[in-house]
Amino acid sequence: MHEKELYPAVEKFLKTRKSCLPEYVGTELSLKRGKTSLRADVFGVSNQDEQIIYLCEGKKELKRRSFGKVVGEAIELPKYADYVYVFGPTESFEKEDLEDQINKCERLGIGILSVNFNENAGVVKELLEARRNSVEKQDKKEVLLRVFVKDSDKPISEIIFQTAFEYVKLNCDIGEGMPCVRFIDVYNRIFGDEDFKERVRSVIGPHTLEPVDVRAEFQRRYGKSPYIWIDKRYLFS
Repeated sequence: MHEKELYPAVEKFLKTRKSCLPEYVGTELSLKRGKTSLRADVFGVSNQDEQIIYLCEGKKELKRRSFGKVVGEAIELPKYADYVYVFGPTESFEKEDLEDQINKCERLGIGILSVNFNENAGVVKELLEARRNSVEKQDKKEVLLRVFVKDSDKPISEIIFQTAFEYVKLNCDIGEGMPCVRFIDVYNRIFGDEDFKERVRSVIGPHTLEPVDVRAEFQRRYGKSPYIWIDKRYLFS
């Protein structure tokens, strides 16, 4: 068994038990920054009253040594996620004496998931509930950015689309007519902070982030979409 075989069950757990949005649940999320390279095996984002990030790290089997290794890999993740979990097959918890590692997870606030493959192709049990972390605002925004543009070949367009959607939800009554938002308001919401602008570049690579270029990129991607109306009279507003 490879740990990737456990991924679908953990993804389903995040969707059904943690109310994560299906479009923002996935695997192998890179959190690379500078020389530091981190990766979460499974991730999810819920968006009830606020956006909540879940990051999960797993192993195909958990023995004392491998459990210690997966906890060591997960120990940096609380800087980037509201909740962090480690996971492994149920049989590991039944066969191995893992009490010391479980106690370590409890002290660190890291949750534990067991995946049982003897029932319905993967049933997840929450052995230890994760404790909520305090995540620095800019770090959280960067992780959300990485989630939103993961596997996208047009990341700038997706950033604008996602932010516009959130802006409309916060500032418009969607029940009254067709909500609309000015491009410049969306742009300033994302790029008004120079530090975060650099974080955007670190995620998407070299790209001009001048307003007119970002607007043009968005129009190329969504200009013919039946779900988005772009008012050409306010091209630069």
